Amino acid sequence: MYKHCSWVMVIALSAPALLLLSACSGGGSGAGARQVEVGDPLTRAVSSAGGDGYFPGFRPVSTVSVDSAPQGSGSAFTGSVFPAAGRENLSFYGFNSSGTRWRIDTNPSCVGTVLTSVNGEPSIVILDSDARTDGKGPVSVTVATAFAVDDGETLWGPTEVPGPSTGGLIFANTPKGLTAEKAPGTVLDADTGAVVDLNARPGTALYEHHGTVLLGDGPALTAIDAGSGRLLWSSSDLRRPPAADPEAHVVFRGSYGPSSGGVVVLEWTAGGDSSVPVVYDLQTGKELAQASGTPAGIARVDGATGTVLFTARQASGDHVLQAVRPGTGLLWSKAAKDAEVFAAGHGAVYARLDGTSARMDLESGAVLESGQFVLPEAVLADGSALFPTRESSTGYVLAKPEP
Repeated sequence: MYKHCSWVMVIALSAPALLLLSACSGGGSGAGARQVEVGDPLTRAVSSAGGDGYFPGFRPVSTVSVDSAPQGSGSAFTGSVFPAAGRENLSFYGFNSSGTRWRIDTNPSCVGTVLTSVNGEPSIVILDSDARTDGKGPVSVTVATAFAVDDGETLWGPTEVPGPSTGGLIFANTPKGLTAEKAPGTVLDADTGAVVDLNARPGTALYEHHGTVLLGDGPALTAIDAGSGRLLWSSSDLRRPPAADPEAHVVFRGSYGPSSGGVVVLEWTAGGDSSVPVVYDLQTGKELAQASGTPAGIARVDGATGTVLFTARQASGDHVLQAVRPGTGLLWSKAAKDAEVFAAGHGAVYARLDGTSARMDLESGAVLESGQFVLPEAVLADGSALFPTRESSTGYVLAKPEP
């Protein structure tokens, strides 16, 4: 989820979009999100272990209320609570079926988060600023700090950045209003939080994931390792797909995300409306699969395996769900009149297929169980799940997998 300065309302998508962006400028010091005492219990035990229509195989153990759409990473879910009842700070929490793990407070006027990996450890980067909490006065500094998702420990930072994230650990002072333009961004090394020197590399930073950065200038694209600056691959290395126009060149539009885990979708086009989207391994440039149709819905990622679930719409109106894994390729493809993926984790994909809730095998796509059930919105690697409640738009039920 990404938010930014001046109390501008942003529509939160797990695949980030540049919507109603407002700038945060650099300079100054003293800001930085910080871990504090958890305080009142965020998670509370449920009075009944009943399923209340939730997908079978889970036992509800507690409830939680947060103001942002929670995300799952490592051993915890993360979510935020807006200032209220005399509390000025915006609070981020890490929690799971065992209870609330940590709390991190930050300034609510200019803030955002990015899930990443610091030296292989699931982490969350939280922005902070020196803006006044009443929304008045200028912002002189915006900083990013990385915390471990498991226990909230500070891993690096604060590092000064020019503004909100535009795709992974890329931060830019983005102009106000709807825009498709990419502002020059500051890229941080996921492992150290240091600013990556991009002066020797042409192009604008387009997307970053766990230390790999995609740079582009028109049809010329390159991927580099953020820590060493080493060139990993370039668009000149890519093979034009047989279905593409002989004059087609590759472009990055970000239409499938752009945040789609460790893969990137590039489109081969000769201009006009016709294009052939292809999924590549972001780290190696290896071709993994041809994306099937127009993006429909948000791509979901299984953090344990890196598998990315894409949903695409065909010209006929039908949908195709594809599972693609970096280093492997296309695992499976499934057609349906209508399809939407809700979550992936613990070896399963939770989706709605043709109006029916389904649990699918992550490796094969086989439907393991289906029916008219409430689907989880996030699943951890240990199988713990987060379900929406019927009572409140900000309420969730934490559930453990049945033995």
